[in-house]
Amino acid sequence: MSAVTRVEAYLTTVQRQLGDVPRPPRYVLKAASIVGFLAIWWLFVRVGVLGFALITTPPEAAGALVSYLLGEPMTNGGYSLYYHSYHTIYRVGFGVGLAVATAVPLGLLIGWSDWWERYVAPAVELLRPIPPVAWVPIALVAFSTNLLSIVWVVFVGAFFPVLLNTADGVRSIETEYVRAVQSLGGSQWDLFRHVIIPASVPSIATGIMLGVGIGWIAVVAAEMISGNFGVGYITYQAYRLMQTETVVVGISVLGSYGALSSYAVSRVGARLTAWKDRD
Repeated sequence: MSAVTRVEAYLTTVQRQLGDVPRPPRYVLKAASIVGFLAIWWLFVRVGVLGFALITTPPEAAGALVSYLLGEPMTNGGYSLYYHSYHTIYRVGFGVGLAVATAVPLGLLIGWSDWWERYVAPAVELLRPIPPVAWVPIALVAFSTNLLSIVWVVFVGAFFPVLLNTADGVRSIETEYVRAVQSLGGSQWDLFRHVIIPASVPSIATGIMLGVGIGWIAVVAAEMISGNFGVGYITYQAYRLMQTETVVVGISVLGSYGALSSYAVSRVGARLTAWKDRD
């Protein structure tokens, strides 16, 4: 019997013995998971596992976060967390907004029309495998400002998930719905308005959620290379100055912004697709 098998057998036995023990509430388990993560982080720093000795501890990072929330500049002579957050959020919102505004109509056309599928989709597939960060040098040359170059990188990162999910959503529509509208004498516009667009909303929402996530990744990479402001930029500058507490704060803030934006998109998508839960 291998070591893995013995461990699995032991855990199974323990689970059976604890079968009658009441399970803690879900919030308790979540809190325990977070506390365990922080404890492991603190232990790794104190013991010096790998290069963790150079990283700040959770209490030090929390203290830095509180001071930045109170308005302290993130670097000497620099700007506050709110100033950098404004630039990053604006860039992500601008880039993702442009991506949604262009990818959703194009995805509807590609998913529905054979002509668009035949002549436009191949060009999209040619560009899709290029990582968003790889567009940074081209964006710096093609656009006159750092804002436009960063927005372009975010746009590219968010565009393709929204486009592909929208097109797949249209292709997955059952043909019976289309035939029903056509048999009742409905026009192409009626078909789009009453069948194609509503049925594609769940896929569009999924694509936007993915696009928002990639948009946050893209903006961090773009700000590190070409930004003068932004949370990604200041996080990279803090790394160069070995201010690890600022690095941890920047990572935490970016993760929070990404989680909040994804949650907001999911809530809006749930409200728009409330009809799915009806009988």
